[in-house]
Amino acid sequence: MRCLPLILLLLAACGTPTRVYDLSAAEPPPAAPAREGPVIYVDRPTIALYADRTQMVTRTGTNRVSIHEFEVWSDPPADLITRALVDDLAGRFGRDRVMPTPVVRIPPPTWRVSLDVTRFDVEEGAPARGQPSPGTAVLDARWTLVREPGSRGDLSRRARIDLPVTDATDATARVTALRGAVTQLAGQIGDAIAAGR
Repeated sequence: MRCLPLILLLLAACGTPTRVYDLSAAEPPPAAPAREGPVIYVDRPTIALYADRTQMVTRTGTNRVSIHEFEVWSDPPADLITRALVDDLAGRFGRDRVMPTPVVRIPPPTWRVSLDVTRFDVEEGAPARGQPSPGTAVLDARWTLVREPGSRGDLSRRARIDLPVTDATDATARVTALRGAVTQLAGQIGDAIAAGR
């Protein structure tokens, strides 16, 4: 009889549907007209190990990380972030000018974007009585613009972007805020590319 609660818990878990999310923009950014301009490659970013998983991750307090088994990413977060950055930068510089870094670098790039992500999660706050649990989407990363060919003129910056989440227990709200953080990061990188031209 002691096993009964465990059996009931396992049966309940079996009935929980898995929800799958990606980082697509709610509305795709308008495509920039085809024109001459820099060719931009976006490297696949490195992601801190705790977040480099298909399950979504939230934080509660300073030292607690929660893994959400039934709220998962459609692809590894590094691939999703790459695609989101490519989409946002392509909306600004042209879809024929921005792409994930290919194996064979043809055409040769003007700029290559390198990204090291140390945080990509939602930090849950304490809910007020009867209210949804607020939170903060956090994207903390060091990005580097490498001017190709060679390394002269490289630019490296750290960006920490915090965006509010109205209800941190709602996966859709978390994803929307994290996508907004990637969009802000793409804006910073795009501004640096435009200034470097």
